[in-house]
Amino acid sequence: MANTTIATLIEDFHATVLPAHLKRMVNRDLSLGTPFDPAPGNLVKVVVGMRRSGKTYRLFQQIRDLLNSGIKPEQICYFNFDDDRLRPFTASTIDEVLETFFELHPSSRSQGTFLFFDEIQEVPNWDIAARRIVDTEKITMYVTGSSSRMLSTDVATEFRGRSIAYELLPFSFREYTRYHHVLEDRQGMFDKEQRSLLKRACRDYLVQGGFPGVQMLDDNERAGVLQSYAQFTVARDVVERHGFSNAAFARNLARVSLASSGRDFSISKIDGMSRSAGYSPGRATISAIIDAFEDAHLLHQVYEFTHSAQKVRLGGFKVYAEDPGLLCALAPATSDGLTRALETAVYLEMRRRASSRVGSIALLKLKSGKEIDFIEGDEAFGIAYELIQVSLSMKNEATRQREVSALQEAMARFEKNAATIITLDEESNINVPEGVIHVLPAWKWLLG
Repeated sequence: MANTTIATLIEDFHATVLPAHLKRMVNRDLSLGTPFDPAPGNLVKVVVGMRRSGKTYRLFQQIRDLLNSGIKPEQICYFNFDDDRLRPFTASTIDEVLETFFELHPSSRSQGTFLFFDEIQEVPNWDIAARRIVDTEKITMYVTGSSSRMLSTDVATEFRGRSIAYELLPFSFREYTRYHHVLEDRQGMFDKEQRSLLKRACRDYLVQGGFPGVQMLDDNERAGVLQSYAQFTVARDVVERHGFSNAAFARNLARVSLASSGRDFSISKIDGMSRSAGYSPGRATISAIIDAFEDAHLLHQVYEFTHSAQKVRLGGFKVYAEDPGLLCALAPATSDGLTRALETAVYLEMRRRASSRVGSIALLKLKSGKEIDFIEGDEAFGIAYELIQVSLSMKNEATRQREVSALQEAMARFEKNAATIITLDEESNINVPEGVIHVLPAWKWLLG
């Protein structure tokens, strides 16, 4: 019965599933590189990201490109392991899927097969099975998963060094404008109407976010769906996977953490608030839960730029939601809400762009007590690639002076002759003794 169900799922993919989804697919900018020719020993390409961020559609995009390049449909095997019709999975499930596919398409074994395994982390010991397959079969394998633990120290030794990781975030602003058919001139020249459309789209993006499944919903529907995304991620990828005993505390902590996107975050403060409310699992457990949120791609932790790894948490840190829409859906309405949504969007875009460079994105505390929102650089060598401040508006003179003087101090420290301030819709160049500070509207910077 299991093999019959597997065969049905494999055959249905090319007959009905893929054609239906290709009609409404939006191209994602994440490159998965040039496909390897099927052969034993190929590296596995792993796409990780939060649930509902579009990993499945990124696989569909890759499959479409393969088909357009002349690869035969019978050489492509797609299987979604998040399908409850086959639960509970066993350690042999992956082998059953592959053998069933080869029974349906025997010639693909010699011609070479492209395997696309979606949400593969649901299968016990998936990494061991994957290594055996890549070592013995003429294949090229792509897999997705909702947990970065697939590529961390918890992955069995058999799979270390056997993969290339690609992180897929929800829609960037570029992809958002593509989805909503907003005019975009990739040469960087915009007429007045285009500028107005892009400014409005940017404001909408900061509130709605980039999860594909909520783009056409109204405000209340979108907030409810995004809240359900967060709750499901906590239940499946945090509490269930990591075995935390108090699910209610984890859910509340997730809401507080996401609502704090762009703010200073303190484990001690959370512990104190929790004790006052009658329950706290302790600082160590709170830290472990926050790490599990990051592991599930629910949020990201940003530490101070420092040579010493031992000081990162002692010096304070910030958290950023996986998407600005999550912040807006889970945070109470505040006067700084749009500012923090903008800061969140900037961090996520920096994360997308920095994926190919050695180093990290950090916050920078200066000797004067001032701060830089983001520094991208190599902490080991004390090198800064980019210095970025985020300010909703520079019209207030005190705000302008604060942001500019902080960047001047950082530019002098790292011998940089340029820095950036990202605002909602202002644009100018500020000449300073250290060089030039570019003030850019968010819509233009996010388009890249």
